[in-house]
Amino acid sequence: MDEQQPIAAAPAKITDRFLAYLLDTVPFGVGYHASAIYLIDLTGRVPEAGRMKLVGAWVGLYVLYHALGNAMGATIGKALMGLRLDGPDGDRPSVGRAILRAFAMLLSTPMNAGFLWSFIDRDSRTWHDIIAGTRVVEARPKTRGEAVTTALASFVTLVGLLVVSFWANGLRPTNADLDAVAKAQQGLLVLAEVQESYKAAHGSYTNSLSELAVASGDVAQFKAAMGQIFDPEKFLIAANETRYSITARARDRRRTTVSFSGPASQP
Repeated sequence: MDEQQPIAAAPAKITDRFLAYLLDTVPFGVGYHASAIYLIDLTGRVPEAGRMKLVGAWVGLYVLYHALGNAMGATIGKALMGLRLDGPDGDRPSVGRAILRAFAMLLSTPMNAGFLWSFIDRDSRTWHDIIAGTRVVEARPKTRGEAVTTALASFVTLVGLLVVSFWANGLRPTNADLDAVAKAQQGLLVLAEVQESYKAAHGSYTNSLSELAVASGDVAQFKAAMGQIFDPEKFLIAANETRYSITARARDRRRTTVSFSGPASQP
């Protein structure tokens, strides 16, 4: 009678691998940012050379963590998600393969191309799996309920990451945005001084930007500065003999509205 062949473990589901990846990666990302913040508090800044050393240190720890996890058959994230790492013979990977796979992850990281490859690979293997000759499989068969739960958790997590990424890259003010708003606010203070000079000479404030340009003493420089710090299509001056208000939009990405009313000495 032929000897019965063992049933090969099922390839890990993409959703489970995604959650395992986050569980393994997020602590290192948090650690890097926490150490960067600590150094900023300690020294006041992190120079470029220091930042690169910090990145190198955390990447080194990340590779070491994965090498150890691979050699043991599963990282913490994989173990929590009920996954394990097999070598080509279905057993635990050798130390050499474990180390090779850890370093090969660096090749998969740019644009996440190596990870995305798992969507089209028959065994859901990434580039670093292919390079090291490994497979991520289910440590035990999952019930339908477990599969649905992890799929939903993966979907919700992915949506949350996309929202955070959109906020960080599209909605949250960058340093350039903050600088543009600060310049616009400073520009309003300069215009307030010009308004006071104009009133001292003419007895009232003006709602004419051209008259303010003349009152500034250098029309060309005035116009150039205005164009650099304000959106020219959204600029409004209202004035009479005793009061004035200026409303404009900064040149940040959101065209933040800034305003100033004067004279400042009156309520």
